[in-house]
Amino acid sequence: MFSTPLLDIELKLNADIGEFAGWQMPMKYTSYQEEHMAVRSSAAFFDISHMGRLKVSGKIDEFDYLIAKNFKSSQNNKMVGPTAFLNDKAGFVDDVMTYKISDNEFLIVTNAINREKVINWIKKNSSLDVEDLTFKYVMIAIQGRRVWDYIEKIELQPLEFKLNTKFLGEDVFLVSRSGWTGEDGVEVWGTPEVIAKIIQRLVARGVKPAGLICRDSIRQEMGFVLYGEDIDENITPLEARYWVFSLDKDFIGKERLIEQLKTGVDKVRVGLKLKKGERSIPRKGNKIKIFDKEIGYVTSSTFSPYLNRVIGMGYINSKHALFGYSVDIEIRNKLVEAKIQDFPFI
Repeated sequence: MFSTPLLDIELKLNADIGEFAGWQMPMKYTSYQEEHMAVRSSAAFFDISHMGRLKVSGKIDEFDYLIAKNFKSSQNNKMVGPTAFLNDKAGFVDDVMTYKISDNEFLIVTNAINREKVINWIKKNSSLDVEDLTFKYVMIAIQGRRVWDYIEKIELQPLEFKLNTKFLGEDVFLVSRSGWTGEDGVEVWGTPEVIAKIIQRLVARGVKPAGLICRDSIRQEMGFVLYGEDIDENITPLEARYWVFSLDKDFIGKERLIEQLKTGVDKVRVGLKLKKGERSIPRKGNKIKIFDKEIGYVTSSTFSPYLNRVIGMGYINSKHALFGYSVDIEIRNKLVEAKIQDFPFI
């Protein structure tokens, strides 16, 4: 079990610590509902140090072949993503964000549970060198609808990044204009000592600390997937309707994707929106039905404080991908009505 190096300062901020993907991380500080609404109305920051941070060195052609989106043609100091490493059956090894430093140096952010798998997969499929920066730097995200009211607006366009720069008066390794919330903001990598100082300054400015429970409800509203819940090695980008690939280049899994495009897919990922006032939360594996016919299954869901209703996602038979139509979800031997909806929910 790993622990975030920011644990001391987070405990002082009354963090409720729990386990996620083998890491001790802040789950919430006050309530996830309050933290969620801070992101949607003002600004909040998240500790996302559990995510893998890798530096890759070598030939850009090798790296470009490993990822499903066109990386080689990107400009330096630009992020490419979300994209993915796919297996030969086009299943997700991991969905990742990539950063182009130069034609022979790249950064990757992986899901926490896949960090070691991705390192081994890159080494198996290329001659690229991989340096694990996960335990050298921590990573925070500062996100929100009014984020620039709380921090100085950075001179970066969305998905641009700077290395070895200053943020809130401190020397940091990386600042990017990116996030995973649907709102504007930045992600910052730095040493634990430096990021702890930045956290103190953020709190003093009124930016609310937020935990991973809130991060989950936020991503659900946007229809963003979570690895291990909504995608895995047996799900393809076409089934997930997750457009992480470019067919104008070669990559591992491309042949299978083209085959699927020609034949069609048997199931697709859809959004599920329950009626207001219904508080039952579907769980992973709950059956989705039309009349008595089972047509799919839930992968994840949550209560959205912003929408004041339960939302979620799952996979249904492609023949039943009837957006706007209502289905039943079997929750503890009870059928609960839900509408099939596309993403995002907000």
